[in-house]
Amino acid sequence: MAMNEKDKRRAPREKHDSVIEIFDAGGKFAVSGRLTDFSTSGAAFSVADPGVIRKKFRARLRLLDTGVLEVEARVVRTRREKNATHYGIKFDSIKNISP
Repeated sequence: MAMNEKDKRRAPREKHDSVIEIFDAGGKFAVSGRLTDFSTSGAAFSVADPGVIRKKFRARLRLLDTGVLEVEARVVRTRREKNATHYGIKFDSIKNISP
C-alpha cells in the first residue's frame, strides 16, 4: 500500500490471511480471529465473538513468512459487521517466539 496524505500509519501495511490468538488477562487462550493486515506498528483482524477483546491485550500472530510473534497491543478502532467485529490495533511490544 502506498503511503499518501490521508494515510497516517507509521509503517506500511501488508495484507494477510493468517491467524491471531487472543489471550485473557490471566494468560489463557480466549479466542482466535482472522488477521487481515499487519505492519511493524499494528494490525487489523476480525473475530466472531467480540466479548473477550479488552482495550489492552496479549496475542499471538502466526505469519507464514515471519513465524510466530507474541504481541502486547491496544485497540485503536472497532467496526461491527454482520457476522464479526473488525479491530485495528497498535502494538506496544512485539517478540518473535518462533522462526
